[in-house]
Amino acid sequence: MSVTFFANSIQKIGFDAAAEPTITGEAFVCSGGETTDPAYDLLDNRRTNVVTYDSNAETTTIANRIDCTSSMACTYIIVDNHNLKTAGAIIDISQGGSDITITSSYSGILGNETAADSIGSGDSTIVADGITLLKFSLVADTRWDITFDDVAAGYDADITVGEISAGAEFAPARNPELQPKFGYEMPGSSFRESEGGQRYGFSTHTNKKRRWSLMWKFMSDADKSNLEDIFLFTRGVKYPFYIDLGPILGATNPQLFYVRFMRGLNFIGLTADAWQVTVDIEEEI
Repeated sequence: MSVTFFANSIQKIGFDAAAEPTITGEAFVCSGGETTDPAYDLLDNRRTNVVTYDSNAETTTIANRIDCTSSMACTYIIVDNHNLKTAGAIIDISQGGSDITITSSYSGILGNETAADSIGSGDSTIVADGITLLKFSLVADTRWDITFDDVAAGYDADITVGEISAGAEFAPARNPELQPKFGYEMPGSSFRESEGGQRYGFSTHTNKKRRWSLMWKFMSDADKSNLEDIFLFTRGVKYPFYIDLGPILGATNPQLFYVRFMRGLNFIGLTADAWQVTVDIEEEI
C-alpha cells in the first residue's frame, strides 16, 4: 500500500453549462436555503455545507447527476460528511447511463481508519456515517450519476451529504520517507509583545489543524508527472483534496484526511528518472 492522493477532477474539467450538478428524485435544501438546481453545495470544497434531501420514509431513488464539459476519467468517488447509514441508504454509481461495478468501498470517520462496506451487484451497503470511498476500474465519460437507493421500506431519515469528489487516484510507487514530519497548528491564535517585553495572546478561533511534511526520494518521471497533475487539479493551494495516509500510520484500510497544499512543488533532479520532492499539506475542516 502507498499513500494515495484523491484530487477532484471535476474542478479542473468543469461543468457543462447546459447541465450543471442536479438532483432528481427528492426535494432538497442546500446549506444556504436554496431548493432548486444546480446543487453546488455538493461540489463547493466545503464539506460542512450540506445538502439535505427530503427522504425520510420515502422510497424514491435519488440521483445526483454531474455533467462535465469533457470526458472525465475516474477510478474513485468519495461521498463525504453523510448520514447514509443512519438513513438506510446504499450507493450506486453509473456513467453515461451504465452501471459501474464497485470493486471496493470503505466508510468511517474522516481522520480514522475506515471499515470495509458490503459490496453488492453494482452497489455498496454503507457500514458507517461519515465519509465513504468507492473504487472501481478506470472508466471515462461526461455524465456521472451517484445514486442513493433505499435499503428497506422507506429511508429511515432525511439524507445529508456535504461533498462529492470524483477522479483518478494517484499512489506513488514508493511511500515517503519513514519519518514524515507531523505537527499541529492553531492559525487563529497569535500574540503581541509590548515595548516592555510583556506578551498578550488572543484568538479569533481555536480550531487546531494537523500538518504533514512528506518527502519522496527517487520519485520516477511518471510519478512526478502524476503529482504535477494533482497540483494542477487543485489549482495549487486553491482547492483542498483527500489523501489516504493509512500506509504511514499503520492502518490496514484507508485512513482519509481532507487537506490542502500549503506551498508549491519543487522537484530536485537526483539522477536520470529520479526526483526528490517535499509535499507540505495541512488539514481542512
